[in-house]
Amino acid sequence: MAENNVRKQRVVVTGVGVVSPIGSGKKAFWESLTGGRSGIRKLESFDARTYPTQVAGEVSDFDPIAFMSHKEARRMDRSCQMIIAAAQMALDDAGIDFTREEEHGRVGVFTGTAVGGLGWAFREYSVFQEKGLKRINPFTAITTFPNASSAQISGRFRFVGPSVTISSGCVSSSLALGYAVDNIRLGRVDVAIVGGTEAPLEPGIFGAYCAARVMTTQNDQPSLVPKPFDLYRDGIVLSEGAGVIVCESVEHAMRRGSRIYAEVGGWAHNSDSTNMMMIRPDGIQGKRVLQEATSESGLQTKDIDLVMAHAAGTNADDKTEAEILRLIFGAEIHELPITAIKSMIGHTQGACGVIESAAAVLSIYKGTALPTINCDSQDPECAIRINREKPLRKNIDALLLNTFGFGGKNVSVVFRAWDRGRAHSDCDDSRVI
Repeated sequence: MAENNVRKQRVVVTGVGVVSPIGSGKKAFWESLTGGRSGIRKLESFDARTYPTQVAGEVSDFDPIAFMSHKEARRMDRSCQMIIAAAQMALDDAGIDFTREEEHGRVGVFTGTAVGGLGWAFREYSVFQEKGLKRINPFTAITTFPNASSAQISGRFRFVGPSVTISSGCVSSSLALGYAVDNIRLGRVDVAIVGGTEAPLEPGIFGAYCAARVMTTQNDQPSLVPKPFDLYRDGIVLSEGAGVIVCESVEHAMRRGSRIYAEVGGWAHNSDSTNMMMIRPDGIQGKRVLQEATSESGLQTKDIDLVMAHAAGTNADDKTEAEILRLIFGAEIHELPITAIKSMIGHTQGACGVIESAAAVLSIYKGTALPTINCDSQDPECAIRINREKPLRKNIDALLLNTFGFGGKNVSVVFRAWDRGRAHSDCDDSRVI
């Protein structure tokens, strides 16, 4: 009975806000995606000349003071600054005006991050070592908690509904989306602010990823990495960024006459429980999570029109994901377009799920399959139909989004078209940094 009640609640996406290496604001983000522009460049935030990896996805057009006071900005880690900006953009985009105090209790905040304010913690530890306890920034404790992202959003906009941050590696914000959907379906909230944020471009964090040997060492031409599904791929590109999407119950969205980008059809989550660094090579759990998300959406695999792959550019995991897709879709895999936007923005770790969800719902709304760049010599062991070079105009009724993460975590989400006849012309930004 409870299962039936859950399924009666439908969830739609009505707002998008993004701060990313390829542009901040929905319009800049979308134009870069469709233009196949890379946001990867030589690191500028610190001197990485002695590091084996010297490239990253840095956000270059973000000014926190456009969204908050200097005083507020000084009390936040960069990860919180970015997600506050993304939340403001998403709420503006959704056109929600919470005029009654009681409405704030019907709004939940669900965010995800892998490292949170760890960069701030590294910097303050250096201060502690050099100058002692009394010189530590007094805001360090509350700033470095992973839950600072959800707390800051709730506090800034006076949302008093559920407020939670999930930290589960690369799948963090995808999980946040799943839990937000469940809360709306259960009737606990009417609106969910769903976000992900990451600011890992700090010497200690970046160095740890270098030590783990998961990142590319092709430093000469930054825009040519990462290389998802390419024969010469050699690792991820670490990136910073934040994304927020506004999810609502259909009843709430329709009552206020909102524009709907897409519906969240279903989602699923499981764990490989085999390896902390890579997808389980036989793909059993990856296959299962795709099947469960599709089934929960009331669809069959033949109904999927586009796959947004995790495709981080690692040798083993790209091969495994391609094999999972071939197992799931069978002969149809050669006709099904696959796209991988990490080729343009790099891997934003715990933020990637929501940033890619923003791209997914815009793809459905715009009727466009995004290009995958840097896959110039496709690996024959990744025998899938990758949409390369140019965007593809296409009616997308169902899109499957995959997120696989360190620690063997797997999440898949299915987005469905809401109203194919709706004009696409109102997908322009009213606020671009």
